[in-house]
This record gives sequence, C-alpha cells and structure tokens, in this order.
Amino acid sequence: MWRAQAMANRRRRNNASADENANAIHRMVDAMQLFAAQPRTIIPPVRPVTMEDFMRHMPVKFTGKATPDEVDGWLRECEKIFEVIACSEAQKLNFPTFLLVTEVKYWWMGMRQQMQTREEEVN
Repeated sequence: MWRAQAMANRRRRNNASADENANAIHRMVDAMQLFAAQPRTIIPPVRPVTMEDFMRHMPVKFTGKATPDEVDGWLRECEKIFEVIACSEAQKLNFPTFLLVTEVKYWWMGMRQQMQTREEEVN
C-alpha cells in the first residue's frame, strides 16, 4: 500500500510538472505571436549615398546633342536612379552634372556661374 501511494504521488507530481511545462510553452507561443504580429519597420541605410551608388546604375553621359525627347528620356532615367538610391536634393544636382560632357559641360558651368552671380538658387 505504501508503494502504491508513493507511485500515485509521483504520477501527480509528473502530471503537475507536465501541466506547468505546457502552460509555459503556451505563454511563450502567445508572446512570440504578439511579437510576430507587430509591423516591421524598414531601417534606412546609415551610410550616406555616394557617387558610386549613382554610377552603379550605369547612367549615360550627356553630350547635349539630342532631341528634346532624348533629353527628357535622359532626365527621367536620372530621376529613376534618384528614387532608388534616395539621394539628397544637392546630390540630384551634382550627380547628373557629372555626366555632362563636351559643349554641354561648358554651357552648364557658365549657367551655374551666372546663377551664382545673380544669387539665384542653382537647381
């Protein structure tokens, strides 16, 4: 009889222990579901955008010898790159002007100088 009672007590302890384990697992699952259900935020890159980031998209150099439609297309391609790399307003001016070559490069240098002389915003 003593042995039967000891075995019954042991079973009760094992069942209580199993219940405690099951409850702990349920609490952990509930906590994980709350965490998983939260919307995830996108963390922007910490490092600043560089000319290398812009050039990685292989933009075409601009000679100025183009139709108005070709000019518009070139500008649109630059704007697509701006959206992808999320650059600043200043970079939106500096990056494409780097692509200007031949006569259009000198034209831009003259225009920028005139705008600065008149204290106009260069954009």
